[in-house]
Amino acid sequence: AIPAGDTGLGRLAFGVLWIFVFVMPWEESVPLLGGFVISRWLAMLAFTLVGFSVLATGRLRRISPIHSLMLAFVAWAAITLFWTMDSSMTVTRISTYAQLLLAVWMMWELATTGERIVSLLRAYLFGAMVMAVDTIVNYSRGIQVADLNAQQGIIQYHDQRYSMYGINANDLALMIALSLPIAVYLLARRGSPWMKLYCWLHLGVCLTALFLVGSRGGLIASGVALLLFPLLMKRMGPVHTTGFIAVCLAGAVLGIHFLPPDDWQRILNTGAEITQGTLTHRTVLWDAGVDAFRNHPWGGVGAGAYGAAIYKTAGIALGAHDTFLSVLVEMGVPGLILLLALVAVLFYAARSLPFTERWFWTMLLLTWSTGVLALTWEYRKETWFVFGLLAVHAAVYQKKGPPRTETSRGGQPKVPTLTPVLRKPRRYPLGSAPSYTAEHPADCR
Repeated sequence: AIPAGDTGLGRLAFGVLWIFVFVMPWEESVPLLGGFVISRWLAMLAFTLVGFSVLATGRLRRISPIHSLMLAFVAWAAITLFWTMDSSMTVTRISTYAQLLLAVWMMWELATTGERIVSLLRAYLFGAMVMAVDTIVNYSRGIQVADLNAQQGIIQYHDQRYSMYGINANDLALMIALSLPIAVYLLARRGSPWMKLYCWLHLGVCLTALFLVGSRGGLIASGVALLLFPLLMKRMGPVHTTGFIAVCLAGAVLGIHFLPPDDWQRILNTGAEITQGTLTHRTVLWDAGVDAFRNHPWGGVGAGAYGAAIYKTAGIALGAHDTFLSVLVEMGVPGLILLLALVAVLFYAARSLPFTERWFWTMLLLTWSTGVLALTWEYRKETWFVFGLLAVHAAVYQKKGPPRTETSRGGQPKVPTLTPVLRKPRRYPLGSAPSYTAEHPADCR
């Protein structure tokens, strides 16, 4: 049977999925359509097309162990509805997880080749560039984060950082940071010179935008992301290596030059904030979360109910600003075990890939792991995009398998022989030599 992704409907669905990934980073800056973000409509359209394609072909791919862990994580989140401290938030979170699972399944059904996987990575790269360019444009217009929040009716202290309308500056920084390993990976692969030129431009623009955003967690995650470069440097060639270094330096210099003094001081005080400060009041949220965990260690307070759990202690209902702590408090020890198991299996899956892909996915996971230590990202589309696409990439190479070797009857590989075989010429008595016919092809040299 033809795979669902290879039919006409499947190819159309993949095109819609590509647009979904492209708008995913900056969807919150676009006005709602019918009460939903634009990516929701795209996901529903893609899901409909995939569903009809599966029905037409009668073929459904068997899920991998990575998907089984995702299902277990979401199932446990749904079970917490029985004892949650905020039923409305838990229902919303379960609905979000279910939609993310559908997005992962669509990638599993449609991105069945290496070319399609790279195409989705390009889509995310282009989407991240939209955010970076808009951030730089806001800087040129003097529109800061506080001004953007005021446009949404949010009163905030004066903040000299820059971002994109509707998008939290720290979330934007990590979304851009996740695009950096993708750009380096595409530079290391064989591809169009125009695509490589774009990757150079992407790195420079995104690094400039990262400094303007002024997110300390985003800059640290970006530093981890750029560690991929020395690992793949030998595969890029001297021209691409020189271009990469020049563009990165130019982007960093421009970002530092245009960085407001207050933000520069904020970045320089990162070490002191970690050891002595509150990391912009994050430690207050963390301490309140730990207190809530002590009272609900096994079942948690309910998926999405972190804010309700810490309200009495912290006086404010906010998220954890730490993905692993958020899962621990909301879903208890079993939830954290499932998340850590999922991440560990993803790292293990990356090890089975070829050298370039192995290090690309390893560094992308490390970038994500570093960035989410200060953000609540267990329900973000970008998180499940990374997890789901790695599962697909690992399955593609597992399907290819190692080169086949011809085996003998005993199961051992046959040792290839050199041809023609050199033999010592036979000596026959005079008049008794055999005639060279088809019955003796080996002797017809």
